[in-house]
Amino acid sequence: MGEVYLAEDTRLKRQVAIKILAAGSNADEHGGRRLVREAQAAAALDHPNICSIYEVGEQDGRAFIVMQYVEGETLAASIQGKRLAMSEMLEVAIAVADGLAEAHARGIVHRDIKPQNIMITARGHAKILDFGLAKAAADADAASVETQSLWTQAGAISGTAPYMSPEQVKGQALDARSDIFSFGAVLYELLSGHRPFSAPTVAETISAVLTVDPPPLSTHGVTAPAGIERVVRQCLRKDREQRYQSMREVRLELESVRCALESGAAAAPVEDSALPLNGAATDRAAQAAVMLTPRTALTAVLGTVAVVAASFVWIVGLPQAGEPSPGSQTVGSAAYDLYLRGKVNAGSENRDNNKTAITLLEQAVAADPTFAPAYAHLARAYHIKAFYFAPDSEKKKLIEDAQVLVEKALRLDPNLAEAYLARGLLLWTHQNRFPHDLAAQSYQRAVALNPTLDEAHHQLALVYLHVGLLDKGWAQVERALAANPANTMARFRFGVIDLYRGRNEEALAIFDSTPLEKNPALVTFQRAAALSQLGRTQEATALVDDYLATYSADEGGTVTSLKAMLLAKAGNAGDAEKAVQRAIEIGRGFGHFHHTAYNIASVYALLNKPNEAIRWLQTAADDGFPCYPLFEQDDNLNSLRTDARFVAFLAQMKARLQRYEATF
Repeated sequence: MGEVYLAEDTRLKRQVAIKILAAGSNADEHGGRRLVREAQAAAALDHPNICSIYEVGEQDGRAFIVMQYVEGETLAASIQGKRLAMSEMLEVAIAVADGLAEAHARGIVHRDIKPQNIMITARGHAKILDFGLAKAAADADAASVETQSLWTQAGAISGTAPYMSPEQVKGQALDARSDIFSFGAVLYELLSGHRPFSAPTVAETISAVLTVDPPPLSTHGVTAPAGIERVVRQCLRKDREQRYQSMREVRLELESVRCALESGAAAAPVEDSALPLNGAATDRAAQAAVMLTPRTALTAVLGTVAVVAASFVWIVGLPQAGEPSPGSQTVGSAAYDLYLRGKVNAGSENRDNNKTAITLLEQAVAADPTFAPAYAHLARAYHIKAFYFAPDSEKKKLIEDAQVLVEKALRLDPNLAEAYLARGLLLWTHQNRFPHDLAAQSYQRAVALNPTLDEAHHQLALVYLHVGLLDKGWAQVERALAANPANTMARFRFGVIDLYRGRNEEALAIFDSTPLEKNPALVTFQRAAALSQLGRTQEATALVDDYLATYSADEGGTVTSLKAMLLAKAGNAGDAEKAVQRAIEIGRGFGHFHHTAYNIASVYALLNKPNEAIRWLQTAADDGFPCYPLFEQDDNLNSLRTDARFVAFLAQMKARLQRYEATF
């Protein structure tokens, strides 16, 4: 659609690429709009794996854009006649997935992902080019127009058809899942050296996209690491409802494969590669039947009695659905005993219990390397250590190890609810910027597989209350407690929801009934916050001081930041500022830092410093805590109510809440 020139930016002394609408196309208004849209879409993105846009303009009636000059070669050229090392291929795939995830998070769909639009720089970094078909996701009416235009532009369809999604060739409205299909086609070609859909003519290629399943990677002589074929297959589902629902989920799957490969756990090819991509076996029930193993058969049997038994499981210690019995179809009694004792501690947010859980579960998987539930619960324990206790130097390895464990669990039992629970926990972190939708999807899959898995309901409630969906959060807590009345931390969330609604007396009653050892920092923080809201500041201060005397490290800084808020309420600005700086120093990078950020915002609102208050409110929201109902009713923020910036911030949070209501 245009001509591209290498040029020099004389002001900044750098090389740039300039794309100009092709000569003779001046009357093509559609082409001009497309060029401008490319610039607008890509200019909104700032990501190391996306080519940057510097400027857009028009000269002599011809539209142009100025973009980053990327020195290197296209992915199409890089893989022509050769196969990259598996580590290199995964590096490229993860980089492209990361760039697309960023675009999708900003509501932008590329719609033309193919090897020719991915550059590999001289240093081996991948960059996505040519957002010429990109559109804002809300611009649904443009989808069919753009698809139709591909058929009218000479040469365009032949280079694009093998990578187009089924809905794209049908001219349907597109969303991020179309890019996921195209990414799957690129990944297949990257791994095998062959296009998944290739035929002599365009019409036959389109037909293949719509009806044909690409052959397994092994037919091209590829020995793929465990898990990778599953990723490709799920990306290439004809029905977009059966694909991954977000590119961030794809990226994390690929990270798991890479971690497993590096650890040596992914040396064997996947065992389920022969399953058809579509057709009868893609029905979820049929696919589950095809993949039934002795352990998943037990899941199905126990699932039929789980509703009756759920209220008794926590008392008598019976195995829940998906777990083996002490007399098990493969699990030794020693491994089972270690597993049960480890599981009791696995979900604890107490440092000592967490350490015990990890020790016992590591012994369980060592005693029986085929014990899928033990891998899942060990992954959960690793996550809790990384989220609440581990310093920055340990977090990365803990998370990587946990991802490998989840992959092992799913390889052993693809229908293991506890593995999807663990995956949701690993998704929903500060490091991943709290992708609420992805975590919720993983928890929803867990409860679909096992409706009595109380902790999956609890964690889904936690996602909901963080984004402000308080009624939905309350309902999930009720379901968690119906399955397991002894889930103390799930019951604790009733108090959090009450607090966010301004029902402070009810909240305090719940917090007072929660044993401190369940999560000392969290229980102290929320109890003191409720006391403060009720005007009982002396009691709140004494509670905070007692905690900090015992737990001086205060990982995450939540209690220290609450102390700063109490000091600000008392008019002690100097000590409040010191406490804020201490909270920042010890809190950065920890799982619940967004609560610390919110407390800091409250401190500055109480000190009548609106600039700092609004900045920290935005930090809290961007770091996973966009809780509009709390922001809207919290008395600590009253000094901001007439500030135009705060009014705009609240409007932004309300709109975000409405999007979550539509999503969930």
